Amino acid sequence: MKRFFADIETSNFFVFYLLCKYRFRYFDERKIKDYQNRKAKQLVRFANRHSPFFHDHYAGSDLKAVWSLPVVNKKIMMDNLTGYNTVRLTREEIMNFCLEVEKTRDFTKRLRGINIGMSSGTSGNKGVEIVTPEEENYMKAALFARFPFPKHEKINLAFILRVSAPAFSLGIFGHKLTYISQLNSIDEIKVQLEKLQPNVISAPPSMLKIIGREVEKGTLTVHPKQLVSYAEVLHLDVKEYLEKVFNCTVHQIYKCTEGPIAVSCKHGRLHINEDLVAVETLNSDGSETPPGQPCQKLIVTDLHKRSQPIIRYELNDIITISPEKCPCGSDFRVIENIQGRADDIFWAKRIGTDEWQYIFPDYISRAIITASEEIDEFQVVQSSPDQILIRIQLKEGLSRDQFAGESEVRKNILNIFDSYNCKSPVLSIVYEKPEFNRNSNKLVRIQRTFKIE
Repeated sequence: MKRFFADIETSNFFVFYLLCKYRFRYFDERKIKDYQNRKAKQLVRFANRHSPFFHDHYAGSDLKAVWSLPVVNKKIMMDNLTGYNTVRLTREEIMNFCLEVEKTRDFTKRLRGINIGMSSGTSGNKGVEIVTPEEENYMKAALFARFPFPKHEKINLAFILRVSAPAFSLGIFGHKLTYISQLNSIDEIKVQLEKLQPNVISAPPSMLKIIGREVEKGTLTVHPKQLVSYAEVLHLDVKEYLEKVFNCTVHQIYKCTEGPIAVSCKHGRLHINEDLVAVETLNSDGSETPPGQPCQKLIVTDLHKRSQPIIRYELNDIITISPEKCPCGSDFRVIENIQGRADDIFWAKRIGTDEWQYIFPDYISRAIITASEEIDEFQVVQSSPDQILIRIQLKEGLSRDQFAGESEVRKNILNIFDSYNCKSPVLSIVYEKPEFNRNSNKLVRIQRTFKIE
């Protein structure tokens, strides 16, 4: 009987839509935990029966102790992809299909009726996302239920990203989603936006900022009632700039191939989708990270996905959970800050002991942002414990000779290292545009390029 109701929930668009609305509004912390425990146990039993990988991975483990089961990650999943998925696709046919799609740029193709997407990631490690038509259906229901689209009008959404997929297509009840390739030139994107005149524009924050600059210059006329940011970290200075230029709220969608982690509410707060994913924020020793502090491990379980089970999947992201409840009234936790990737934490040596000390990306970002209002964009790259490159792009019309903030940039960065009693790095400052990641085409403001054990 429980399995019957579980199937009804995810197989019917309207049922899932209504339940998503109800749970977000009325579930308290206890109900959230109960729901997550029940769904996770169902998922574990299913994966153990239908995935050869998980059957072996859980050998000797207590399947009822879900939150103590061994973790997985992208490398483990990709190395065992044939036995990992439950829809009987081989790794070879999945990868061949993804490479063909990338080559032809035909994102309407499906493999045996299943949507397969590839993500290169900022590290260049390929990942894949397997989504069945049923999974596409309930995820669209969840998006409609949860996202605060403009009220009392049809959605006309411009979706800008490097790649698309059949799952991104939308044409229901007069609502429309139009895909625009981020690989197009800015002039091509402007022509498409002028023609479409969307009331919602969704894109990575770096692209939204480029569009904002065109609006400021008067070379693009669009009047969206809402902006949606995803794929990159939305820094506070970019959010404030976009809201000023477009005079509308910037919302966020925090989704990756491992699950629909969070979405903004009507107040613009980024809520974890507690009924779609179970998110564990942990310290390095495995203890739970208190709200208000950045986690050191982020583990996600997708509570409904069965084609490619995501169970205790360790991500490389660093987030901070807000200690405050959202004014919207929901008990779904709020993400206060997405710091970035754990691989981009800066590391330095302590003076006198040579012990390693971590420095979170957010501190580095704030040091640049607060140095001068004349900085339009920036990038900080740590190539070794004592070598840091800072790329500064000044606001249009300003030259390096006119910029008086370089000394403040240097002082702010060095003060961070000094506050941790760490050796001061050598700072190199160049005046040029940040470099986008060659694998993902994303802008990563804070990067570390050397490995640390």
